[in-house]
Amino acid sequence: MHRVLKRCLALLTAAVLCCAATGCQSKDKAPAEAEMIGPELPAATAPTEPETTEPEPTTEPETKPPAPAEAMVENVPFYTQRGLLPTGCELVSAKMVLEFYTGKEVPIEEVVEHTTCAYPEWKDGKGCAPHPEHAFIGSPYDETSYGCFAPVIVEMMNQLLPEGYEAVDMTGADLQDLAETFIPEGTPVIMWATIGMLNEFPWRSWYLMDEEGNPTDDFYNWMALEHCLVLVGYDEDYYYFNDPNRYAANTAYKKSIVDERYTTMGRYCVVVQPYDEEETIDRDRMDPDLTEEDPIPEPVPIETTAP
Repeated sequence: MHRVLKRCLALLTAAVLCCAATGCQSKDKAPAEAEMIGPELPAATAPTEPETTEPEPTTEPETKPPAPAEAMVENVPFYTQRGLLPTGCELVSAKMVLEFYTGKEVPIEEVVEHTTCAYPEWKDGKGCAPHPEHAFIGSPYDETSYGCFAPVIVEMMNQLLPEGYEAVDMTGADLQDLAETFIPEGTPVIMWATIGMLNEFPWRSWYLMDEEGNPTDDFYNWMALEHCLVLVGYDEDYYYFNDPNRYAANTAYKKSIVDERYTTMGRYCVVVQPYDEEETIDRDRMDPDLTEEDPIPEPVPIETTAP
């Protein structure tokens, strides 16, 4: 019994000595967190943004090259309207451009045949006719007739131009931009101004017709000296024309006066451009409301009646 007691006392004494040697501490004297996980860490800082620079442009920005100081479209056929179509300057101008693109003669009779014409007539006590944008007013063979504007010429030319080309109404274009864009690339321009670049003035008037051919209350004033001609060139001071009211090509008119007459007459103009069959809407389908199932209406001239 005494041996056992002595042995227990010896074991207890050894345990106390071991605890003292290893530095055991009470719960209220536990080491701080930094002491538990090791050496103190440096203060946290936000990550730095990587340096970036704009990439250097690989090519120069595209700019339109300046137009040449002078340019001329060569080999545009010339015809005079004198003795041919007294009031048909628009159709003679179109004939010149048509032959430029077809490379063959286009008889003037064929040009007239494909042009929508309408004489003024009396209805409900009113002298009335369509707008010149919708028909040639009168007959180009008649000295007392009037004329037409760009949409009528576009419609006619698109029936006679060869495949791959279409007439485009460019009405409203700035004249200098028009000339410097198309003339250097060899494209003649049909445009409206006045005979001899003289001052236009109101001449005759009529009530406009609606789609059913009935007179409306809208009044239209036709300007005397209205004229259509083909712009074929320019230089620093002049524009050059195949003017159907002359007897030779390349008539020169001062730029400033041409621009003034072109503007007062409504900036009507037409150019012919190549087109891609796969990317262009059928040029005969002029009405955007038509569907593939709709019939394409044929233009019908208004019957001629004496006023």
